[in-house]
Amino acid sequence: MDYSEKMILPAEYLSRMKELLGDEFEAFADSYALDAVKGLRFNTKKVRTETVDKLINSWRLEPVPWCSDGYYYSGDLRPGLSPYHDAGVYYIQEPSAMITAELADIGEDDIVLDLCAAPGGKSTQAATRCNILVSNEPIASRARILSSNIERMGFSNCVVTSAYPDELASVKALHGFFDRIIVDAPCSGEGMMRKDETAVREWSEANVALCIERQAEILEQAAGMLKPGGKLAYSTCTFEKGENEDQIEDFLKKHDDFKLIKEHRLWPHKDKGEGHFCAVLMKCCDESENETRFNKKNKLSDAEDIAKALKKAKLHVLRYGIEAGEQKTDKKGKSYYTPSHAEALAKCYETDNGGKIDFISDELCERYLKGESFTVSDYAENQDYTLLNSKEGWVTVYYDRYPLGNAKIVNGVLKNHYPKGLRRLG
Repeated sequence: MDYSEKMILPAEYLSRMKELLGDEFEAFADSYALDAVKGLRFNTKKVRTETVDKLINSWRLEPVPWCSDGYYYSGDLRPGLSPYHDAGVYYIQEPSAMITAELADIGEDDIVLDLCAAPGGKSTQAATRCNILVSNEPIASRARILSSNIERMGFSNCVVTSAYPDELASVKALHGFFDRIIVDAPCSGEGMMRKDETAVREWSEANVALCIERQAEILEQAAGMLKPGGKLAYSTCTFEKGENEDQIEDFLKKHDDFKLIKEHRLWPHKDKGEGHFCAVLMKCCDESENETRFNKKNKLSDAEDIAKALKKAKLHVLRYGIEAGEQKTDKKGKSYYTPSHAEALAKCYETDNGGKIDFISDELCERYLKGESFTVSDYAENQDYTLLNSKEGWVTVYYDRYPLGNAKIVNGVLKNHYPKGLRRLG
């Protein structure tokens, strides 16, 4: 069968896969005729059990076997349009990609670096499990998307940076500093081909070779920032052996202080997903190295400390902790405070002692997300929201007790302060 014609895939790519897979190639090639697999992962720092149960039942979600918080969805379901998505209740992520943060074995005291993080799938997964996360993306435009996703999830334990790996590795305070490092390396993207024609068009043997070279450089930089005894999770969404097993083998030949802990592949013809490779390496250590690492960690003990060290090194820090609002002074000299969107998204309804509104109807919530303002009395009569602790001034807007953003009550009008760049169209 002429697979290159049937699936419009590069003949060179198919030839390489046939050599790699042997008797399994037919099943692998046939998987391209199937629909791409879709998934979402719940934000365990925010979601309530009853919400998980409700969405599993109403959306007919099925568990992803290698991720405790991940679920498949199918059909015409579009979870990105639900207000729960805007509230950071879950992150939409290709199911295979959920395996990396799981295998990284992240502990609640760990300081983690996600070195190539945009758009944020692995970072938002790691942030729910660790003490501090440094989430880095070298490309500025992609770093802004990453920062927005970290903000939407309401995390307070993250530093978002935009620097190249060698720039981060040159910061002395980060030498041997991180407990875990995730390197989701730029790759030839073969696992994207079933859902993205761009991945098909951009594939070439020359690009594979370029990716191998770039991945090796990134691994070198990551190695110096990992603490003795720490773990490095390397992953790609490609099937190329040179970018996966061979890359790890070459790294280990150069670094006898590292050892391979585990290695795992997900294949689209075997597993329900687009495919992924992940290897976990450990950096060997002795007692003296552990003591040195402990002292280093104390010097940078929270997100603000790390952000200061990076800024001192003149690296671009997009956000750290919860971005504060603005303190301003009006023409009459009166001081006033405008809360940030990040402050709203990091709140919890049950502990929020300020003014708050909890939208009950999806219609009103949709109007808020479009940027509309409301007359407070109209909606009070219809009992479409609950207003607590405030008749005038700033309130936090919630949907089903999950934060969405800010609004301000002025003379009976609920003025919308949902960020213009995030507002829905129509």
